[in-house]
Amino acid sequence: MTLHHRPETAHEIADRASLSALMICLARELAAIPPGAVVWRFPVAQGWLEAQMARPLTTGLPPVAALIHQTDRGAQAIGAGRALALLLDQLCDDHPLTGPELAHRIRASRSRMAALVAQRLAGAEDAVEFLAAEQALIFGHWMHPAPKFLGGISGAEERAVTPDWRGALRLHGLAVAGDLLETAGPFALPGFAEDVLPVHPLTWDRLQRRAEVQALLACGAIRDLGPRGPVWQATSSVRTLWAAESPWMVKVSLPVVITNSERLNKRHELLAGAAMAAHLAGLKGRFGALRFVTDPAWATLRLPSMVDGRAAESGFEIILRENPYRSPRGGAVVQVAALAAPGVGAAPGMLARLLAGQDAARWFAAYLEVAVAPLLRLYDATGIAFEAHQQNVLLALENGLPVRADLRDNQGFYLVEDMAPPALRAIPHLCYARAEAEEALAYTLLVNQVFGLVHRLDVEGLLPEAQALAALARLLAGLAETLSGQGGRLCADWLRAPHLPAKGNLLTQLGGVDELHLPGERPPAIRLPNPLLAYGSATRSLCDAL
Repeated sequence: MTLHHRPETAHEIADRASLSALMICLARELAAIPPGAVVWRFPVAQGWLEAQMARPLTTGLPPVAALIHQTDRGAQAIGAGRALALLLDQLCDDHPLTGPELAHRIRASRSRMAALVAQRLAGAEDAVEFLAAEQALIFGHWMHPAPKFLGGISGAEERAVTPDWRGALRLHGLAVAGDLLETAGPFALPGFAEDVLPVHPLTWDRLQRRAEVQALLACGAIRDLGPRGPVWQATSSVRTLWAAESPWMVKVSLPVVITNSERLNKRHELLAGAAMAAHLAGLKGRFGALRFVTDPAWATLRLPSMVDGRAAESGFEIILRENPYRSPRGGAVVQVAALAAPGVGAAPGMLARLLAGQDAARWFAAYLEVAVAPLLRLYDATGIAFEAHQQNVLLALENGLPVRADLRDNQGFYLVEDMAPPALRAIPHLCYARAEAEEALAYTLLVNQVFGLVHRLDVEGLLPEAQALAALARLLAGLAETLSGQGGRLCADWLRAPHLPAKGNLLTQLGGVDELHLPGERPPAIRLPNPLLAYGSATRSLCDAL
């Protein structure tokens, strides 16, 4: 969204980013703005907010040329801050039960953005590398109404432990009586003995206040050994930590609400991570430039009050993730979310800086070959639909070009039931009906990841949306012809389906329920017009013949 011709202040940049996030959610989830529209209209008090677009785009918010408040007294040009206020007032009027809480979260998100923008404007540009990319998402999820909202954390804590402020911390060590400590897999961290449980300092601060934990401390069943081990850097999920000298990253339960839910490691995720690490080991090297970064080990504290210590969570769950990024700042491996993010103010984004002097069409073709085609081949051969949203996929770069895609996160698997082995079918929330798995793959891979990059390439002036979508359509058509299983049929479906699935983040927020408490942990789904429909009669003819 571009409105200003003079340097913007941090507050103006935060207003613009917050308005952009809210408008794309409103357009997709409530307002039904037609694809390619160059005037977006939203009802507000005494009239309409009209966003006049510089050009049409189908994969995201087009560049905004002007914002107009239309009332019966006439039309007035307004800024992003005023437009955001009008939309929030209307949200509260339309949804009196949950709208005010969402409006509060959006304002809190916007305030965080403003503080972060001010800090980043005063510093140097981030390098194109693992750690910088993990700590670059100061505008958050591009399709969430409150992308930088955090709940249950103070300002001082936020500065200490979040990637936004480049947080660095040490884990607490808890010496735990043997019957209370449960571990699985190769659980060992630098600085921690076998009988010592690592705990995030924020998690420990909250959990040690519980009466049951205080009783265990009082009787000596738990002893607080204080901070130990290496200094860990917070990565983009906030609760996953990285240290160059450690063979493992750690993913902790964190009593903080981030976007749609409190970030807790669920029991089924622990089991799925270990089981999938073993399962994926047998697939290594079969799908070209694809690498799995697995979560093979975990530990937790089993509290006496738990009816079955092997079937519930205590809040102390900690997961070990492989750490292949062992150079001082992780090397030239960057998550897609950082590449899809806008720059700060007038500065170019990370993708624009990466592509300086390069052929953007060549770069995008290389990206499709390493990050899209292998995932569809994986699905076709194994029934594994990986939840390939922007934060879960990292691109390894050589001379600026993508040469490998790394997949991470034990929450990110949808195995098709009839292709999964019995041991995996026994784990909750891991195996799904084929239709559900394909919905997840369509949203995370196409709508969230690929369309996010297509949108960024266009708005940065690097590659027109039409050219990128045509390249994607050609890739899918080729896969539809060459893959013999359900992956080939899915590629054909994506080219001819009138709509594609997406996650309803605005509707989730208006529902007023933590996403992890929804049935099946599945948030509301929406349907978006499919921008691939417009690309190529030859492609459509091929799909019709399949």
